[in-house]
Amino acid sequence: MEELIIEKEVEFEEAERIARKMANEKGSAIFLAYHDPKTGLKYPNVDCCGERTWELYAKTRGGNFRVKIGVIEFIFRID
Repeated sequence: MEELIIEKEVEFEEAERIARKMANEKGSAIFLAYHDPKTGLKYPNVDCCGERTWELYAKTRGGNFRVKIGVIEFIFRID
C-alpha cells in the first residue's frame, strides 16, 4: 500500500479534507476507512481479535493508498 505521511497535528475534519484532496490528486478515489487514535473514532467501528479492523476492511476492498496526518489514518482505493 502506498503511504503519504504528513507530520502535522490538525483536527479530524481538517485532516479528512487534506486526505481527500491528496487522494483525489492521485486519481478516482474511494474513501474506505479511517482511524483517529486520539478520540477512538474509526470506520468501520468494529473491534475483533486485536486486529486493526479499519485497515483490514480497507485492504479487503482494494485499499491501496494511506494518508496519515499526525496520528489520524485514512485509507482509499485509487482506481
